[in-house]
Amino acid sequence: MDNLRQLFEYELKDIYFAEHALIKALDQMANESTSPQVEQAFATHKQQTEGHVKRLDMVFNEMGEKAASEECPGIEGLIVEKKSFAKEKPSKDILDLYNLGAGAKAERYEISAYESLIGMADKLGMKNSVPLLRDNLQEEEQALSIVTNLSKTMMKSGKMVGAAR
Repeated sequence: MDNLRQLFEYELKDIYFAEHALIKALDQMANESTSPQVEQAFATHKQQTEGHVKRLDMVFNEMGEKAASEECPGIEGLIVEKKSFAKEKPSKDILDLYNLGAGAKAERYEISAYESLIGMADKLGMKNSVPLLRDNLQEEEQALSIVTNLSKTMMKSGKMVGAAR
């Protein structure tokens, strides 16, 4: 790899893999939720994430490439971490809170990836792709805000059994 286009394509394949993996994870977290607000947040973001994949397909198209994924160890690590936590047999409220934190971690990863991709796409003159990537970035930032606010609300509500005061 020795040029910006190759790096862009590599990073694009990485986030493409991540988005596909997160569709499954978001579905699981929505199904695990006991809070209707948390369930709705994950379900809504799953739909957005499906849209992210479609936008990424369009970015690949502008490059003249077939959409493809490259293993994303960063997202895989977050998914492994979540599975490991589930072995602790957390209460439903604690699982909701954990999942909101896990969602925030994934959003921050994606935000960083999209910021980088936007800069590269702009430098490469990919006029159609920049707004597509910006749309994905804005939805990731919105999702981060939602999970962060839900987490704060849950902790303030006093629902957390055994919470330190």
